[in-house]
Amino acid sequence: MVPSHSSTGAVLFLCAMAAGAILLLTGLAPTSPAREGVRLPQRNPSYVTQAGLRDGRKSPGQGGEAVPVTSEPPFQRLQDFLGAAETSANRALDKGHLFIQLYGGLQSLSDRTVVEDVDPQYSVVKLTDGTITFLNAEPQDVTGHGRAVVRLAEALEKREVPLLYVQAPQKLQEDDSRLPVGVTDYGNEYADQLLGVLEEHGVATLDLRQVLADTGRDWSSFFFRTDHHWTPEAAFTAHQALAEVLEADYGFTIPLENTDPDAFSRTRLSDWFLGSQGKRVGSLYAGVDDIEIWRPHFATSFTYSIPIYDMERTGPFDESLLFPERIEEKDFFNGNPYTLYAGGDYPMARIYNLLEPDLPRVMLLRDSYACVLTPFLALDCGELITIDLRYFNDDLLTYVDWLEPDLVIVMYTAGSAALDELFDFFPSDTALPQYALDPPAAEKPALDEP
Repeated sequence: MVPSHSSTGAVLFLCAMAAGAILLLTGLAPTSPAREGVRLPQRNPSYVTQAGLRDGRKSPGQGGEAVPVTSEPPFQRLQDFLGAAETSANRALDKGHLFIQLYGGLQSLSDRTVVEDVDPQYSVVKLTDGTITFLNAEPQDVTGHGRAVVRLAEALEKREVPLLYVQAPQKLQEDDSRLPVGVTDYGNEYADQLLGVLEEHGVATLDLRQVLADTGRDWSSFFFRTDHHWTPEAAFTAHQALAEVLEADYGFTIPLENTDPDAFSRTRLSDWFLGSQGKRVGSLYAGVDDIEIWRPHFATSFTYSIPIYDMERTGPFDESLLFPERIEEKDFFNGNPYTLYAGGDYPMARIYNLLEPDLPRVMLLRDSYACVLTPFLALDCGELITIDLRYFNDDLLTYVDWLEPDLVIVMYTAGSAALDELFDFFPSDTALPQYALDPPAAEKPALDEP
């Protein structure tokens, strides 16, 4: 953690900086006569994700013109190195993320509350309680996204399918007092705008921000210290509230054990997780996170199918809906223990409840906050279909007509309310279903023989 490594990190950091300067002035200096040249345009690293490109609809081309490159005087090269710390480190010094660790350690020692990134949306802000976060730093008008949800609700109403919009929380509350002076986040404003449009048009909503606030618990306890996602415990609390709405408003019958925390075992892995924000600045800046594994005590059996990846898992909750291979070893920079739950962000997936196949069929339009909620929600459904529009290429209503869900839930976190691709419910091109390996008339898989 930070206190035990700070002094060592600072010394190592200074050594690394000195070594970097020497490398830049000597070992990395051109050994052949200086030459004019061009550098090919580079893709922004924010496009890239574990599954490929951030926008799964089409591969972004390498647009733009080639940039002329000339050799620079030695001291100018040193200044560039120091001024672009993380980028330069990744390219020149960082073979095992050492430089990120050392750089973050120095920022911690100097009490720096904002660590800028080459991509501004990934700049890291340290809150007064030591938690770190990204920011939704620009005000935006997202009422158009609200109107898109209204149009979707109207299209579903014609098909006699209700829509429920669930507003997931974000790491920062509105007017969060933990923010450094002069720093503002607009994520909750996005959510408020969207919910206002839905309320005006009579679309059903559930605001999980209020649900978590009403518990009276410290807000930071619902989120990882170094990651932008909520914890399994926070998602389970949200599941309890969502289950109440599903029973009261949509006629679901949900066993009490599904929402009873005592019906689950909880195994904690300590100091196991360096989240998305922590990966930008290293563990010396803000420490690392624990993560809990929730497993039901009661009998469960699911088939989890991700057709586009030709992947299918069948078994109890902790073998089908959890991915224990994601936590087999501690790997701060290359691992993502958050995807222990539901595996990650897939374009389209189907989860069949083999013990309760006659429960309602639900379609969930989701962002990454749904990962940790999905296994709990699957307990309440005969089938749960999840779709992430950031990566989904097909016509959504074609899938609604094919799968005939009893309910469509749209659940996005506050910051996601500003993402255009998540509200592209009606693409101009209608394609045949890509993600269904079975014909539309296929039935749910039969129960396994004993």
